[in-house]
Amino acid sequence: MVTWPNNVTYTLSSVVLWLAFLGALVALGIGRGLGWPEAALWALALTPAATVLIQTILAYRQVARADEFVRAVIVKRMIIATGLTLVLACAWSPLEEFLGLPHLPAWLIYPLFWGMFGVVSPFIRGSVA
Repeated sequence: MVTWPNNVTYTLSSVVLWLAFLGALVALGIGRGLGWPEAALWALALTPAATVLIQTILAYRQVARADEFVRAVIVKRMIIATGLTLVLACAWSPLEEFLGLPHLPAWLIYPLFWGMFGVVSPFIRGSVA
């Protein structure tokens, strides 16, 4: 079975970035409630996007270093995970807006994508359609 091209540096940086993503969101909520300076709130609000950008670059580098077979499998998994993430987000949005389902923040799309990636990975094992 093909696994994610992995190494210790990638794993540690992923964990640090995920903690920074969540930490910034928690700090933003606390800081807003305590009246922190607007510049600090802006920096915290933009931190999750910066961590996603860095994670995207690191993931791209990992996949780019893999052989063609592993790359093909990973790309197929990512395409399906992206599609499922978009389907869920596009389904939830009108249900929320027009039928009163609870509001979910857009930042949840990032962990949703990686969750979908994890869900589909065991089912996509080869590079052939």
